[in-house]
Amino acid sequence: MTVTRRTRVGIGVAVVLLLLVVVPSMIAARPSFFDRYPDLSDEYGPWSESTHVEAGCEGCHVPPNVLSRTVYHMRMAGEFYLSIVWSSRVPNVFDAPENEACLECHSDLRSVSPKGDLQIPHRAHVTVLEMDCIECHNYLVHQESPAGGHAPSMTECLSCHDGDRAKDSCSSCHTEKAAPETHATQAWLIDHADSAADPECITCHKWSDDWCVECHTHRPVSHGTDWRAVHGLRVQEHRSCEACHESEFCVRCHGNVPALNFDPALKLVE
Repeated sequence: MTVTRRTRVGIGVAVVLLLLVVVPSMIAARPSFFDRYPDLSDEYGPWSESTHVEAGCEGCHVPPNVLSRTVYHMRMAGEFYLSIVWSSRVPNVFDAPENEACLECHSDLRSVSPKGDLQIPHRAHVTVLEMDCIECHNYLVHQESPAGGHAPSMTECLSCHDGDRAKDSCSSCHTEKAAPETHATQAWLIDHADSAADPECITCHKWSDDWCVECHTHRPVSHGTDWRAVHGLRVQEHRSCEACHESEFCVRCHGNVPALNFDPALKLVE
């Protein structure tokens, strides 16, 4: 059986494509290709030590369909040659991971955190509300969060779980952190300052460095429309004006700082 000229040409073209396109694209598509760029070390280093090291760049950043993957490999073939003639150039070939790529490995059926201490109904967030995975998991692989980890911070959760857009009770998410009995007493908002130094407080409140200020910078619920008329009676029961107000505030109306129940040790919350 003789090999026709057309066949030989076809084989030759295939070999050329293999050597000049396919092989370079395979080399450039490997995560190790990006290790040569010092400007990418801040992203490459954390990834190389992360739980997603087996996924690779393509697995997360390229949608899992034939067209997207083909286009990606063609681009990487070009990046291979550019890296030879333009070594200082930093490739910019990755878009943010899409849910479709995440769900190749992960299931939206997960309803609790890996440690089991948080209820996180992923289907409600991803499928029903159509949220992007990276809205919560923005520090997952390439960098640490300000808290020094990769898990979503509670501050990010509270951007939605504010009691209005989504429920904000502790037990809605935390399976092992029921509010202490002291928090349910009628006078807790008044008495809690006496327990502020309790080391147990940070068990729940350590998510923020200034969690006291989170409340103290807002007008208390007690300060309703009739507060000016009734605050004198309230002060007779418990005085904590100086926690938020400097002495000059009282002087505006009273002419002096009322001595009733005055506690000079009470510090201003700033």
